[in-house]
Amino acid sequence: MPCMDTANFQKTRVLVLCGARSTEHEVSLVSAYNIVKAIDKSKYEVFVVGIDKQGYWRQYSPNDFVINAEQGVGKVYLSDNHLSGRLAVSQSSNDIYDIDNNKIALTCDVIFPAVLGSYAEDGLMQGLIRMMDVPFTTSDVLGSAVGFDKDISYRLLKEAGLPVAKFITVRKGLSIPTYDETVASVESNTLFVKPANAGSSVGVSKVTDQNSLDQALELALSYDTKVVIQAAVVGREVEISVTGNIGKMKTSVIGEVIEKDANDFYSYENKYINSSNVELSIPADISHDLVEKISATAIRVCEVLECEGFGRVDFFIDRQDVIYINEINTMPGFTATSMFPRLWRESGVNYTELIDWLIRLAVERYENRVKPIVTDAGDIIKISNSIRAKY
Repeated sequence: MPCMDTANFQKTRVLVLCGARSTEHEVSLVSAYNIVKAIDKSKYEVFVVGIDKQGYWRQYSPNDFVINAEQGVGKVYLSDNHLSGRLAVSQSSNDIYDIDNNKIALTCDVIFPAVLGSYAEDGLMQGLIRMMDVPFTTSDVLGSAVGFDKDISYRLLKEAGLPVAKFITVRKGLSIPTYDETVASVESNTLFVKPANAGSSVGVSKVTDQNSLDQALELALSYDTKVVIQAAVVGREVEISVTGNIGKMKTSVIGEVIEKDANDFYSYENKYINSSNVELSIPADISHDLVEKISATAIRVCEVLECEGFGRVDFFIDRQDVIYINEINTMPGFTATSMFPRLWRESGVNYTELIDWLIRLAVERYENRVKPIVTDAGDIIKISNSIRAKY
């Protein structure tokens, strides 16, 4: 079990993970760079482990792990100047092992997995860290997996009575409805086609006819075997940051994403490559009642999907001021244009304070977690009987 004692000015050892075998590899690198730059070095000793596109883990200096990070997602890449060989982790240990040199490379108290997309924020990384028995800043395994899968999250939100635009789900190799059939099903002539498991609008297309649907499905199915086709909501797109553990969540001010081309949408390119195509209005110019409704709904989204720690919830507002949940992002980016930290900054929480908050929440969740009882069948019966005897 990791030691969280910071007495005698002992710094908490924070491991920042970045990279990974993901379509959002570069977004992760820039995010990690900003996190490492902003973290309070007087309180935390920072380690960096970069995961390359082949999936190998290596330790890097916090001062030299990425190249061209200031130039953005289109230019950044992982440095060749690693400090270790290939790394591995083990169950119930906060040690990270250098398997090429047969030694412990580093020991950490908290992990900040600044990794996005598949193999990263979809529950896989969280499961690995849970096996290590170390606190980490993101949602747990279930919340990460459910939040990442648009099909599952939409179904759960709908079941909970929360507003989600009509959608259908299709799978690779199975029958796929035509454009006209889909329009009839979701009651919209304009559709959005999305890989069920992808982030940052990767593989997302706007569709208005059969030809564009065919192209969109080919693109989306190249990223996932499951695809969501959803009715477009004509109106405004807003985002809100949520931070805290379940029962004690707080929301930021709301920001609006305004496309300069009314026919465009907030694509991967517009988020990270050509951000001049969009205008971000913070705080959004919406009524107090809508602010209250969106804030309350965002917290409810996190509760329903078992997401905690931090996240960003995106909404659409139609022309009648009806809100619809677009998605939750359980590991939002920390790039220069990323809304999550910007919304908190506009709410009075700066970058350094935000990172400190996320780390403290991770430790709180870890300390409150029910630890597994490792015992035999006889002891299980004794434990049950001792509890019954109290009542």
